[in-house]
Amino acid sequence: MFSRFRTLLLIVLLLMILTVLSSCIPLLKRIQVTITSTPLLDELTVGKRERTLPYTFMVRKGEKIQVRAPLVPGYDFVGWLINNELDEAANIEVSVEDATLIKAVYAPKLVDERTIGGKGNEFGAGISLLDSSSLAVGITTDSTNSALILNNLGGADFWTSSISYDTGKFVVAPQKSYGGSSDEWLSSIARITGGTISAGWTISEDIDFSGSGYPYRGGVDGYVFMLQDDGKLAWQTYIGGSGDDYIHSVSITVGERILLVGSTTSNDGNMKEIGYRAKKDGWVSLMSSYGTVITGFMKAFGGTDDDELLHGMQTRDGGYILCGYSKSTDGDLANVNRSLGEDLWIIRLNHKLEIVWQRLMGGQKDERAHVVKEVDGGFIVAGYTTSTGRDITENKGGKDVWVLKFNYDGTLQWSRTLGGSKDEEAFDIIQTADGGYALCGYTESADGDIRVNKGKRDLWVVKLGSDGFLEWEATFGGTDIDEGTRIVETAKRELLVIGTTYSNDRDVLSGLNGKSDAWLLRLGK
Repeated sequence: MFSRFRTLLLIVLLLMILTVLSSCIPLLKRIQVTITSTPLLDELTVGKRERTLPYTFMVRKGEKIQVRAPLVPGYDFVGWLINNELDEAANIEVSVEDATLIKAVYAPKLVDERTIGGKGNEFGAGISLLDSSSLAVGITTDSTNSALILNNLGGADFWTSSISYDTGKFVVAPQKSYGGSSDEWLSSIARITGGTISAGWTISEDIDFSGSGYPYRGGVDGYVFMLQDDGKLAWQTYIGGSGDDYIHSVSITVGERILLVGSTTSNDGNMKEIGYRAKKDGWVSLMSSYGTVITGFMKAFGGTDDDELLHGMQTRDGGYILCGYSKSTDGDLANVNRSLGEDLWIIRLNHKLEIVWQRLMGGQKDERAHVVKEVDGGFIVAGYTTSTGRDITENKGGKDVWVLKFNYDGTLQWSRTLGGSKDEEAFDIIQTADGGYALCGYTESADGDIRVNKGKRDLWVVKLGSDGFLEWEATFGGTDIDEGTRIVETAKRELLVIGTTYSNDRDVLSGLNGKSDAWLLRLGK
């Protein structure tokens, strides 16, 4: 009897001990904390010690972490993102309850800017880094009296030149413009060994195509040329048929082929056997570094309604990723789910220009993708949406910037809308060194995600984290119209942006030369 009682007592005591120990487990639990910053800093003060970033460590539940933000030349401190919640205080104390990411967020200041133009109109369209202290830019110009833009040939011309900034200021080299007696519009530039490729379109009939190039076919024709590093023209050519043919983007592939992406309404000339259907089709072509189309590598995509490809690039596996918009429900789009109006269109091709997969994304109104880039883990797409419903979770008013991240198989990872009650668009996006994304475009709003509006339309730069959440945004410009077209990041983590300004005040310190100027900005450092 006594033995049974003793056994029962031991069981009760054991249960009590286990209950006490289980209650202590949360106190003993170790939780991971990661501290980082954007842009990437070398060190931050955590507690009383300097820590190299990124800094990951374990703490007990309920432990308090103190962090202090240093001053960073060329940047304004925005605040601390604590699991994507912003705290604007410079010094904070965080009580850790779950896995925690603490990020110091700095927005770059405008440290240099330069207008490029004459008494007419200029529009900034292309930018490409040459090295750590120089870049190439491409603009459309119709000025005839500029010390920098030489030899206007009539109407609007292409102008591509190199710019240095190792002295802390942009130094622009004078350069001839290229084109014909009527109008050209430059849409994109790309670096190739020994020079720069410029591409867009023209309605001039009298451009002297060179090398093994192609003649003018009628209507609007694509126009491509290579400018050597010594400033001399290597070759130039038309590309198109008797309809209207546009080149919207140019990039360079492995093996230094030239990838052209655009739209066409032609079924003859260069477009004779590419599979044109009706109205407007998107098309893609590979050219040699000498300006000739590579046989078998030119193809149209679309249906019997309007479809347009606005950007593309080669992917790491040798295929291609393209984007734009579509209104068709047949042809290449026959079995793709779509919404109403224009849908954002993304196409994945293999190395033979065959469709691997494609997606139409949208809502009740119109969407477009202006740019697509291959990034870590898939593809990032940016453009705009005017819709609510279906694929759009939030519309903030008018056009909103729309950013989407896809896996390699075309599965949507996330999407974000950004903007205010008026119109916003994104024209370019890049992956930054910290794993996030920077985009440029314009905003007309002074509410929502936009803190400051300086005029009718501001050049807008937005920084997103790797998960697509907003880290900072900044507007640049004057009291008139300003917008950004292309953005790059340097090895020093500066952001360089080219766009267009109609303003002559506020951030446009270098002054307006004519009606509109190409506008070059350096942010940070």
